[in-house]
Amino acid sequence: MDKIRNYRDPKITTPGDIPLSEAGKLKTHPAVIAAINAVASERRPARVLFQAPTGTECDHIVMALEEYIHFKDFEATEDGVYQWGADEIRI
Repeated sequence: MDKIRNYRDPKITTPGDIPLSEAGKLKTHPAVIAAINAVASERRPARVLFQAPTGTECDHIVMALEEYIHFKDFEATEDGVYQWGADEIRI
């Protein structure tokens, strides 16, 4: 059975995305960066979401992250914590 995604495949990149290679510099888990990229738009680019997401955007970033872990695009962390700069997401 095919995987049905609600968010774009994290391997697909578009102009304006934050490269996953910046994860270390941004102190952010690569799966969180992929989720931010998936939720970003022309109106609200990834770097804006990284710095100042709305509540709804945060909800979608968490849902995209959960999807990426579920589909094994990224390995789950042992403690369910995914760093986002000075913050974190707990799943």
